[in-house]
Amino acid sequence: MLDRVTIEGFKSIDHLELDLKSLTVLVGMNSSGKSTIIQSILLAVQNLSFNNGSPLNGLLVSLGEFQEARNYIVNSKEIIISLLNFETQNTIKLKFMEKNGEVKCNKLGSDKSVSKLLKYQNKEVRFLSSDRIGSKDIYQVNYSQITDIGFQGEYAIDYLEQNKSIVLEDSLIKNKETGKTLESQVNYWLKYIINGEVQTSSIEGTDAVKASYKMKNNTRYFRPKNVGAGLSYLISIIITLLSSKKGNLNIIENPEIHLHPRAQSRLMEFMTFISNAGIKLIVETHSDHIFNGVRKSIFKENLKIEDVATYYFDLNEDGLSNVNEVKFNKDGKVLNNLEGLFDQFDEDLDILLGF
Repeated sequence: MLDRVTIEGFKSIDHLELDLKSLTVLVGMNSSGKSTIIQSILLAVQNLSFNNGSPLNGLLVSLGEFQEARNYIVNSKEIIISLLNFETQNTIKLKFMEKNGEVKCNKLGSDKSVSKLLKYQNKEVRFLSSDRIGSKDIYQVNYSQITDIGFQGEYAIDYLEQNKSIVLEDSLIKNKETGKTLESQVNYWLKYIINGEVQTSSIEGTDAVKASYKMKNNTRYFRPKNVGAGLSYLISIIITLLSSKKGNLNIIENPEIHLHPRAQSRLMEFMTFISNAGIKLIVETHSDHIFNGVRKSIFKENLKIEDVATYYFDLNEDGLSNVNEVKFNKDGKVLNNLEGLFDQFDEDLDILLGF
C-alpha cells in the first residue's frame, strides 16, 4: 500500500511530504502544485512499469526536458520522489538528474507491495485525466494489454460491455435489491447522482461499442450526444471505481466536470462509499461542492476524520508551493480556515450585501 509520498525539487515544490489516506483531496489555487503531486506518482508508476527512452516522458506523463521539470527557483539539481509503505516501513526512491544532456533515473529501495501496486500493467493504479472522453456516438473496443479503462476513460464503455454481468464484492454493493452485478450498480449510482441509466452493446462486425442513456421519467434510450455531457463524463468514474479491488489506487482529476452542484455532492457520497471499501482515492478538484461533500460525509459519520486528508495549495512569495492540511472536527467544520479556501462565495455575498 502506498501511504506517503515525498517530493523534492520538482516544479514548484522544494520539499513536500504528504500522507495519503483512504480519501485524499487536493484543493487550492491554479498552478500551485496539485497536479505536480499527481504527476509525481504517475512518473513513479511510469518508470517502474516501462523502459522508456526518456524517464520524464512516456505513456502517463510527459514533462519535456529536465530543465522544465526541475525546481529552478531553488536551483535543484535532482528531482526525488520517495514512496513509503507504513506497514513495512520500506521506501522506494526515484532520483532524476541530468548528466551530459541526458536524463537518468536511479531507482533505490524496494517494497513488493508498492512495486506490485505501481506496476501499471497490473491495473491496480488507475488514472482518469481531466481531459477524459465525453459524448461519442461509438467507443473503441480495447485491445490494449496495458490498460483496461484508459487514462481518458476511452475504454470505460467497452469495459462495462465486457464485464457487466460480473458480480461485485459485497463491500461495493450499495443496494442489493437493484442487483449485484457491475451493470446494476453502475446504474444504481448513475440514477442516484444524475437521474440516468446506461445500456451498452457491441456493434456487430466492428471494433466498436455504443452506449445509450435514458433519463428520469423517460422510457426511451438516446445516444450520448442527446442527453447532455455530464453523463458521459461521469460514467467513466463510476465504472472505474466500481470495478476496482480492495487496495487499488485511483487518481481522478476534476471529477466535477459538467456536473450540476447536486450531482457533484452526490458524486462525493459515491467516492466516500468507494474509499470505505478499502479502495484508495486521490481526487484533485476546484469544486466547493466536492469539498463540502467531504464535510457532509464526516458530519453524517459516513467518513472517519482519520481516513481523509485534504490539502490546500497556494504559492508563497518566492513562487514555491505552500501546502496546508485542512483540519475538520467531527461535525465537518473546518478548524483552520485558510485564505482562499473556497471563500469566494462569502466574499461575493459580502459585496452584494454592501459590506
